Amino acid sequence: MGNKARIALAALAGAAAVTAGAVAFAGASSAASPSPAPLVQTAQDTCVTDGAGYCTVSHGLGVTPGVILLSPITPDAADGFMLSTVQGSYTATTFRVRAMAYADTPKVLSRIWFGYAAYATTGASTSTPTPPVTSTPRTTATPTRTPTPSTTLPPTSSFPTPTPSGGGS
Repeated sequence: MGNKARIALAALAGAAAVTAGAVAFAGASSAASPSPAPLVQTAQDTCVTDGAGYCTVSHGLGVTPGVILLSPITPDAADGFMLSTVQGSYTATTFRVRAMAYADTPKVLSRIWFGYAAYATTGASTSTPTPPVTSTPRTTATPTRTPTPSTTLPPTSSFPTPTPSGGGS
């Protein structure tokens, strides 16, 4: 198998993993899903990092994402890397990522492959929600209960009361 075929196969496997993760995440959270449902986009992408390990990624979500999940894809012939989003970089069309070869070494001027899932935290709807209809609650008379008299006798003891014995020590 050629190098290009391996890269394509690795990219496809990575995209499948991100998509499966997004489906599992969405399925796991469906029991208490928000209304309207959040807008989600999953994709795979590639870019060449700059001299500090950054690159800008375009997305088609149409709104600023609240959460972006990333998954690096490392083809067989490529070196591994760590990948993170850049805080404050999310817009309605792009976000930035940074690739690190090691904890303190950026992966500079390198092609990287990754999968992502972008989630809009607010509903994708741009319509104004209709305020809830309020009504005055009906009041009904609640019957009052009169206490039932009870005759409870004081408790009696069936044990004999000890009497003090004389003679102390």
